[in-house]
Amino acid sequence: MSLPIKATFHHVGITVTNLERSIEWYGKVFGIKPAFSLIVSGSTGEQVLRLPPHVHRAALLPIGPVAIELLEFEPTRHPKGQMRQDDVGYVYICFAVEDLDDVYARLTAEGIDFHTEPMSADEGQIAGSKFCVMRDPDGKTIELVQAGPGMVVPALHQAADAGFDLSNPLIMDG
Repeated sequence: MSLPIKATFHHVGITVTNLERSIEWYGKVFGIKPAFSLIVSGSTGEQVLRLPPHVHRAALLPIGPVAIELLEFEPTRHPKGQMRQDDVGYVYICFAVEDLDDVYARLTAEGIDFHTEPMSADEGQIAGSKFCVMRDPDGKTIELVQAGPGMVVPALHQAADAGFDLSNPLIMDG
């Protein structure tokens, strides 16, 4: 068998309602800027994405070893605020930061709305980590994490290689 394939993470796509506004927001909040933009239309876009006739604009914004692709579609299928994180297929991003309390204070002072203040994790693989969630201009969830020792990617690889038991999860219940 030729599976599994070897892969590394390259980018995640986020559909937005206004490409310029989202580029500005991600630049202001996270200091990231686009490397390039493109417009896809006609049969190419229809075939590649298996969508009805449309035009979409995209911009790739590199951050660390990966990138975010912001995509704006015309026509827009769902207006802002209709999707929720519990919808199947909903994808969100998480940015790692060094000092979450400082980042939270600075972004809150700039008017960024967070669901909660940073929350600390005290048990299991996530012990020593802090988390909080905010929203982008289209209401898309963005998680921020200050990774504890078990949440850094090499430790996650080590834990994955050791195996885990899905029937014995860490339970977080406020």
